[in-house]
Amino acid sequence: MLNKIDFYILRNTLVPLIATLGISALLLLLEKMLSLFDFVINQGGPIDVVWQMLGNLMPGYLTLVIPLAMFLGVLLAIRKFALSSELDAFLSCGLSLHRLLVPSILIALMLLIVNILVVGFVQPYSKYAYEELIFDVRSGALGAAIKSNEFTDLGEGLTLRIEESQNSGRELLDIFAQKEDADGHIFSVSAKKGSFFASPDQKYIILRLFDGTLIDFDASQNRPRILNFDMHDLPLEVPMFEQFRNRGDDAEEMTYAELWAERDSGDSAVIAMLHTRAARALSILIVPFLAVPLGLVAKRSGRALGISVGVFILLLYHKVLEFGYDFAADGSLSPYMSIWLPTAIFVAVTARLYYVGAYQVGGVPLRNLEIISDIIVEAISKMFRRLRAAN
Repeated sequence: MLNKIDFYILRNTLVPLIATLGISALLLLLEKMLSLFDFVINQGGPIDVVWQMLGNLMPGYLTLVIPLAMFLGVLLAIRKFALSSELDAFLSCGLSLHRLLVPSILIALMLLIVNILVVGFVQPYSKYAYEELIFDVRSGALGAAIKSNEFTDLGEGLTLRIEESQNSGRELLDIFAQKEDADGHIFSVSAKKGSFFASPDQKYIILRLFDGTLIDFDASQNRPRILNFDMHDLPLEVPMFEQFRNRGDDAEEMTYAELWAERDSGDSAVIAMLHTRAARALSILIVPFLAVPLGLVAKRSGRALGISVGVFILLLYHKVLEFGYDFAADGSLSPYMSIWLPTAIFVAVTARLYYVGAYQVGGVPLRNLEIISDIIVEAISKMFRRLRAAN
């Protein structure tokens, strides 16, 4: 049964946890957004597809963001209690670090369920949708954006040039188009503006031109035919695009149920993915035990070294699991060696840090590291002071 102290700890943990979750996800998406904009623009695709791509990437980022947010939420709460002497008050009332961990473990259990649902059932579909969007942009199935002041080849001998485009290339201004047949028949048209429309049977794209001039030149005739028009429709045949592959060809696009059903197929990638997802999910329960000892700081120093060390450990563990999955997927190593051995080391390091914080008198797990850090900082400060004095 949770009491007032538990709810107080929950409140102090959830605020930085939620903030970290949002900021971390936003930073990851912003970093990816720049490369996606560059990719879509270079491929001539519609810009609005970038937002669909970013939305489909979000579930995949949660595999890193959830443990990181959990770690910082618990660490910052414990650090606040330690610096404000609230932790001393809790301990003097008979509440051990084990008891103070109960609210954090409840949060970890909820995040574990979220991780299983998102990574195990949402991410496979979102990753497939992301890969399909990449394929469609490259193949032109989403429609190419017409670039200004460039000659664009639309196929069937038709070349288009515009001065300005709007609405991702769908609305064109100051248009020149020319089509040349194999027999030398040349069809040229210029217009002040135009727009793309789809024909009712979806077999043609119609370039509707407004306020322009049409020139029809045939080598068999002495002079070209010239026609001024208010509106003219120029049909363009829709190309046949290659279809994207079916979902499930990649183990990362399979749900937990699909992976479990294929576990006896002998596919090493399926087995590796099952082990990787299980290790990532269970590691969320270990994160609070890592955050608590790293959040214990001496009141006089107040250093935030534990934040840097903890984030480094989590990022290193995340990358090691990625490499471990690659080795296990191609059959180079057993999942127990490439995935569960790093997990066991992660658990052992966490257990050692927690033991120091919970059972040693005045236990600050990073005390020796802080001493080394002080020596290095002091040496660098002396060097800069000497350089300044010399000048």
